Amino acid sequence: MSPEYCNNIDDIRKEIDVIDEAIVRLIGRRAQFVKAAAKFKRTETAVRDEERVAAVIGSKKQLAIAHGVSPELIEAVYHTMIGHFVNEELEHWKTPDR
Repeated sequence: MSPEYCNNIDDIRKEIDVIDEAIVRLIGRRAQFVKAAAKFKRTETAVRDEERVAAVIGSKKQLAIAHGVSPELIEAVYHTMIGHFVNEELEHWKTPDR
C-alpha cells in the first residue's frame, strides 16, 4: 500500500511494521554473507578493511541520493551495522579454536 492510500494512523503503522520486518530480515541475510566472508579473511587488517568500508558507505550514500533518502542517515546506519559486524569478526579472531 502506498502512503497516500492509508486512511488512518493504524494503516500507516501497519505498513511501517511490514517494511521494518523486511529490513530486519534483509539485515539478517546480509549478516549471513558477512559471516561467510569471514572465512576468507586471514588477518585482522582484512577484517577491518577500512578502504572497503569507505567504498561501501560511499556507494550506499549515492544509492540513498538516487532514492531520495538522506545520505547522512544511510551513512550512520551503515557505520553502525558494519561496526557491529567488524566487532563480531574480531571476537571470532580472538577465539583460539577458530
